Amino acid sequence: MSVKRWEDDANVWTGPFYGEAAITYDPSVERAFVDGRIITCVDVLDWDGDGGRDLLLSAWDPCYDGRVFLRREIGQNPDGTPVLGAQELIEGVRGYVTAYRDGDIFHLVSASRMRKQIYIFPNIGEPGAPRFGDPIALDLEADWVKGNEYFHMARFVDIDGDGELELVVGSDYWNDYWPNGLEWNDEGYRAYDDAGRWLGGPLRGFLYVFKNTGTLAAPVLSRGTAMRAGENPLEVYGQLGPAFGAFDGKTTSLIAGEFWNILHIARQAEDGHFQPLSLIKGPEGAPLELDQCIHMPCVVDWNGDGRLDILVGAEDGYVTYLRNCGTGEDGHPVFEKVGRVETSAPVIHAGALPSPAAHDFSGRGRYDLVVGNSSGELMFFPAMGPHDTPTLGRDSLLTADGAPIRIAAGLPGSIQGPSEIMFGYSCPTIADWDGDGHADLLVSDVLGHHRFYRNLGDGAYPPNFAAAQLLHHGGKPLKTVWRVRPAVVDWTGSGALHYLCLDEEGRLADYRRVGDTELDDKRFIRWETGEIMSFTVDVGGGRGRAKLCVCDWEGTGRKDLIFGTHARASVPPGPEGAPRNTTKQAGLFYCRNVGTPEEPVFSLPRAMAWKGETIAMAMHVASPEAVDWAGRGQLDLVVGVEDGSLVWLKREDLSW
Repeated sequence: MSVKRWEDDANVWTGPFYGEAAITYDPSVERAFVDGRIITCVDVLDWDGDGGRDLLLSAWDPCYDGRVFLRREIGQNPDGTPVLGAQELIEGVRGYVTAYRDGDIFHLVSASRMRKQIYIFPNIGEPGAPRFGDPIALDLEADWVKGNEYFHMARFVDIDGDGELELVVGSDYWNDYWPNGLEWNDEGYRAYDDAGRWLGGPLRGFLYVFKNTGTLAAPVLSRGTAMRAGENPLEVYGQLGPAFGAFDGKTTSLIAGEFWNILHIARQAEDGHFQPLSLIKGPEGAPLELDQCIHMPCVVDWNGDGRLDILVGAEDGYVTYLRNCGTGEDGHPVFEKVGRVETSAPVIHAGALPSPAAHDFSGRGRYDLVVGNSSGELMFFPAMGPHDTPTLGRDSLLTADGAPIRIAAGLPGSIQGPSEIMFGYSCPTIADWDGDGHADLLVSDVLGHHRFYRNLGDGAYPPNFAAAQLLHHGGKPLKTVWRVRPAVVDWTGSGALHYLCLDEEGRLADYRRVGDTELDDKRFIRWETGEIMSFTVDVGGGRGRAKLCVCDWEGTGRKDLIFGTHARASVPPGPEGAPRNTTKQAGLFYCRNVGTPEEPVFSLPRAMAWKGETIAMAMHVASPEAVDWAGRGQLDLVVGVEDGSLVWLKREDLSW
């Protein structure tokens, strides 16, 4: 059975370009983490022939047409790793991109979920001054293990030792994963049985080699064959990202990334295939666990000590450095997880699918940001810069009970299944929930739980928080649809707080606060038509995902609603609901409160526009926060964009 995923119909982002609105680091922030956007493919090459280790970064193309960026080595750190320079966009190149040598120049090879072909971007420039021509599409045939799998990541490498480069491609296959062939937004989808066991199968990822009988600039590729690991096809848990290196100086080994937070290693056997896969281990001999999912590695001597290390990109857009520490008892190299690669001239990146909340924690009249993301982190960006042109300081992770906050689905996993073991989708809002004069955090997540983090009020900056407590309703933990940014609101100005979220059926629900962890008096919020407000015609995991922001947007004294959606949302539900039937991309919408302070009622949504163009922000999410960002006496929007950027949309540039 062939399963059609919603990503298969994804539209490449065609909305406004928000680059001029991007919030930036303060000039005092000289270093921060490398920004690879979302689902990052990483490679290292000498781009300009000066002997440097330059970093090539490419991103998931259903959202951004697979933009490719370069950061050149401009110096060395004390540990021998490169100091990286400013980000450069590589024009005209798209997809998950890796480089391969052709004499004294190099070409680029690209895989993409948006197409069935592998692309070659031939280098038509001079040595040290690369320039790329129009892509050459390679329509490949293979002896597939599981049918016509998606290509995930490609490299040219001499896999058979004959001195000629072959095309090696890792694949991505989901048809066995979904229970009964139904995806998470299909009617009748059921993820787990009553015992919490996953009703679907595994993700699958295989490795294929294609012999080249053409040139490296214009390959002619034979029918592909699946590589084996021992007696069976070489397979990992989905989305195989291949990299290769001779760690012992003689025998090629495969490093294979997959969907989960682990890497595999296997030496090549004498017949050209591979020995059985082993998990990459840390210095203590335990499997090395990474911080996110969907890993795309490259092999390079990153610190110049003569040993091959690993850099690995992931779903969260960061690149992690794994330092080769020598050889383990099994004969394979062992690696230390040093951490995320840093760069000079950094660009603000808040993980993938960021959800910002603003508050002045310092009391200086400037707004800091707390940002949730797909990794379940709560990142803190301190306010800096002049009031009229605010910037942000270097980010850090907020802590609760002394430990960094990191929400994760774990097993059995999210409504989308066990593949999402590492996802958290933290969605914070900020309010003085317990009335002690200090701003607390209220956070929804991947499982539809709702957490209260009490501000310890100890004067720390960033603030410290107590361990999470779950909100309750009806005598049990509140469990709703997932990935919704909640709102805390005092509708009447009386000091009575209400908690606004989507309930277990995806309906906009208002709960009255009756204690730090207790909610009561659930009521539904309605459209002006009398219908209960909801945000999609989908079911299961298609529900939720909305980002709520309640504010007096027009200065009428009533609390209005601004919300962000994903691309498949249909607001209001039905054949004309946006953005499903309009831009088909994540958007922002405004609903005026046409009721009373005691009984809010909202007008049907109006799509918000920026500089006259309807806001469209890729596929998964657009997350708004209304805040007087520059102290101008009026509300603007700070928005988290799917690729990890944060943008400031000034009120005068918005229409609704």
